[in-house]
Amino acid sequence: MNIITQEAKKRQAVVKLANRKGKSYASRMYGVSLSSVKRWCKRYDGTWQSLKERSHRPHSHPKQHTKAEEELILKSFQNKFLRYGWDGVYDEAVKNGYKRSFSGMVYAAKRMGLGGNNAKKASRKHERKYPELTVPGEKVQIDVKEVPYCCLRGELKSNGKHLYQWTAIDECTRIRFIYGFEEHTPENTVKFFKMLQKAFPFKIQTIQTDNGTEFTYKYISDEKECPFDTILRKAGVEHKLIPPRTPWHNGKVERSHRNDQRYFYDWEHFRSLDEFNHKLAEHLEWSNNKTMRTLGRKSPAQLLREKLAASAES
Repeated sequence: MNIITQEAKKRQAVVKLANRKGKSYASRMYGVSLSSVKRWCKRYDGTWQSLKERSHRPHSHPKQHTKAEEELILKSFQNKFLRYGWDGVYDEAVKNGYKRSFSGMVYAAKRMGLGGNNAKKASRKHERKYPELTVPGEKVQIDVKEVPYCCLRGELKSNGKHLYQWTAIDECTRIRFIYGFEEHTPENTVKFFKMLQKAFPFKIQTIQTDNGTEFTYKYISDEKECPFDTILRKAGVEHKLIPPRTPWHNGKVERSHRNDQRYFYDWEHFRSLDEFNHKLAEHLEWSNNKTMRTLGRKSPAQLLREKLAASAES
């Protein structure tokens, strides 16, 4: 028996006593107001269900969504939800003149029956929290993602080739740079780092990676230095390695790879390396300008501009 049922049955007992010995007597005996006893007696139809607590939600509100806003939400939902989820719906709606908050849009959409009743995700018992960095380039996470084989077409698939996506993400602004290669080698990591230096408009102080051989020879050789370590040393960039088998230390780049899978690889196919990098460039442009809840509904590109402007003034 839940608390609503318990309360309704208590009210039923109050009403029955009031019918036998009077409303004032029932009010004194149960410690409830006389007006409540009168109201319950008026509602009572012989069943405890008639005394259940009713919703206090108003039927209308001066700030409720207008019909035009609901139509805008519906159109944005139809265009973006399947691929980009609620974030994509909100960005599309804002682009077309929507001025309310993200949570307000989601609440209105679900009231309209859009999106279904998704079960709440179980909260993590042990959340790992790290201090947020405030300076662009203070730490950049780099990792490599193998392109799903189902995305390959034509000669790439017939020749048994693989494609790999190198990803760098700045911890402060979440701005990213991505590029694709056919081989999973330290030499390609060096090429990627040189491209990264030109792509990021700030000095990189620290690079954080896992312990893969494309980044370090720490666990395979005590004498030979990895080409990536060599170029970082010459560039004056610190190379920080996360502990083995702890991918959550590189959580921002790992999360970005999950988003790439959801928003990009689940929808695209590639017949050549050039086509792959062309589509990656378009996806990078979209992801760097996509608003993020963790950044206060700002995009990485917008936050980067604000950080650079603030540092220029100081």
